[in-house]
Amino acid sequence: MSRQVQGLLPWIWQRVSALYLALFLIYFVISMIFLDQFDYPHWLAWIRNPVNGIFIYIGFLMLFTHAWVGIKDVIMDYIHPIAIRSLALMLCGLGLLACLLWLTRVLLMAILK
Repeated sequence: MSRQVQGLLPWIWQRVSALYLALFLIYFVISMIFLDQFDYPHWLAWIRNPVNGIFIYIGFLMLFTHAWVGIKDVIMDYIHPIAIRSLALMLCGLGLLACLLWLTRVLLMAILK
């Protein structure tokens, strides 16, 4: 890829993830409106539905992707010393990865319980 279009792929990921998050939010709000009762057992049943569980997990993947692209661009633009920039990117990446692993655990516990 040429140097002139170096930021095209992150730009596309940012837009795709934003679009998915917007559509998922609409789906989520409509689902909550038509939920029989808004209590824990009904909420858990909604999450345990395989389609909803997949949508939720993909939604969080898109959220973390969106966050990573944004954080990476800010760090690359405003932190100039390479050692500090690398450390900041590593810490943010590890933080997002830890959140993703925690989310996976929570969703699996909700589904398998």
